[in-house]
Amino acid sequence: IKMKKIITLLAFFFVLSTYGQTAMSRTIDVREGQMDKFIQMAGKKTKMYNGSDADTQFYTWRILTGPNAGKIWRVEVGESLASFDTDPYSSPGGKYWQKNVAPSIADNNVTRTVTWQRAEGASWSPDSPTNDLMRRAIFYTYKESHEQDFWRYRTRIVEARKAFNDQSRPATSTWWCGSGCDGPTVVVFFSHSDYEDQLNDSQGNQALWDKYDEIYGNGAHEQDVNRMVQSLTENGQRIRHLMLIPDASSD
Repeated sequence: IKMKKIITLLAFFFVLSTYGQTAMSRTIDVREGQMDKFIQMAGKKTKMYNGSDADTQFYTWRILTGPNAGKIWRVEVGESLASFDTDPYSSPGGKYWQKNVAPSIADNNVTRTVTWQRAEGASWSPDSPTNDLMRRAIFYTYKESHEQDFWRYRTRIVEARKAFNDQSRPATSTWWCGSGCDGPTVVVFFSHSDYEDQLNDSQGNQALWDKYDEIYGNGAHEQDVNRMVQSLTENGQRIRHLMLIPDASSD
């Protein structure tokens, strides 16, 4: 039985690392009084060079909460890690960025660039996703010795969402850090139109948790949540809110 659990866990991580989309993120500190200029020029660059037919697309977020509130979180998304092999500074888009966007940036934080892999088995979206601009992002850092406890809940809650099939629930997108993080790190995004929408959504959680217990056994949700919490490092759960800037993002 123990060997079967190990094989199942390894197979799960193989699927994540093989088929998930890849993203690369960095935090940008825009010069005081230059935010409008940054959004305008970053938008022109993105619309010209990062359309749907490009190898990668860019999404620009304004950080609303936390120590980096007011800064920009710029995320580049590709189908695989190989999408990022091109030197970003030698490409036409990169040269445009250096000439027109870089002057409005105080700190590009390139030394803290992070790569992310989408965990398909821990993500869910309604059949017709809404175009909500706000994201509640929960960053987790867990102990390597407890990764099974962490991922058990993250995958099971998605299976419960699928079985519950409430199309009004927000999309859930889970990404694990492939490089650039201190320890095993995961971020889970929840889509909301605003803070009120987030509050209204939380009021329907009990029905989802009941479905979880229906699938995995009475009391399973509480037990699995407790195990996930215990798997985290000290300060291993950090909640941030982000707002998409469509004018500076790929369509």
